[in-house]
Amino acid sequence: MIDWSQFTPISSFIDGTLICLAAALLILLNGRIAGVSGILGGVIAHKKDDLLWQLLFITGLIISPLIFRLFFTIPTSV
Repeated sequence: MIDWSQFTPISSFIDGTLICLAAALLILLNGRIAGVSGILGGVIAHKKDDLLWQLLFITGLIISPLIFRLFFTIPTSV
């Protein structure tokens, strides 16, 4: 059952579009699939040729909620 008071189709669509765009750019520009476990495994294995973009990708995953919190209120459960 959908909780209509919490249903946000527009922001969900925008979020999904941004994720799709990021994954598409990664595969088009680097020829890599955006699998977080593979990217994290590459950082741990210290593959030097891919290390910079992998570290930036992981850093973006970590700091994006913090940046979001600067501009928006994080919803709480009722």
